[in-house]
Amino acid sequence: MKKYQRYGSFLCLLLLMLTAACAPVKTLEVWKAEDYTRQLDKVLVIVLTQKDKIRNQFENVLSDQLAKRGVDAISSHKVLPHTSEKPDRDVVVAKVKELGVTSVLVMRSISKKEITNHQYGGVMLGGVAIYSDDGWYGYSYGYSFDRKYDTDFFTISAKLYDVDSKAPEWSYLSQVKVEGSREGAVNLFVPVLVKQLEDSQLVEALPK
Repeated sequence: MKKYQRYGSFLCLLLLMLTAACAPVKTLEVWKAEDYTRQLDKVLVIVLTQKDKIRNQFENVLSDQLAKRGVDAISSHKVLPHTSEKPDRDVVVAKVKELGVTSVLVMRSISKKEITNHQYGGVMLGGVAIYSDDGWYGYSYGYSFDRKYDTDFFTISAKLYDVDSKAPEWSYLSQVKVEGSREGAVNLFVPVLVKQLEDSQLVEALPK
């Protein structure tokens, strides 16, 4: 009996490991300053990316999720120019003072890994049917094919800066798996990011 129990435990552990490996978002590190107890109030959301479409979607989806939790969240693309690499610090500081925000949440990709996947053994089938005096006769044929697709793994850094302390008070590092569109990956990543903010007691969780 103990042998089967150990075997069952091993299978459960293996399943958990495989599930984690296949998950679209993998948490690498979460940090919060020990003495920081302030919840998000009015926050400027900044996503640094070269693609305006991704920046706009990411900021809008995240701001919407924060707004549902009582946070006054402002998407930076609505108040700041394009910020693909390194935004002008003076411009950001001036806008922060103008808007009266209390914190700034910055997201950026710090690395990317691309893996090419192969799917083997697919078969396409076809055939021809011919009618004669004796009835229908036919034959079929087939050929195999391979499919190749790419998977991107982005390491995403999220940092929360407090305007009063002028220092980072919280950070989240994660690996995001992108097999389809990047827009779809953003929609999967944002709930995980918000959950981390909830677990860090920076925002209130939605009532169940």
